[in-house]
Amino acid sequence: MDNAVFAAIAMALHDDQGYNMHDIESGNITISVRPSDWTSKLAKMTPSPRQ
Repeated sequence: MDNAVFAAIAMALHDDQGYNMHDIESGNITISVRPSDWTSKLAKMTPSPRQ
């Protein structure tokens, strides 16, 4: 077998044993609105054209 196959098997076993160093995620997404030029209603409003 190729050495890459052995490396892939070793990494899979390593991860399966729980030795991967990933953080435990809560699964919650927190979105907070902060005032900025992108959220400003005045910046979004354009004057209406005069006829």
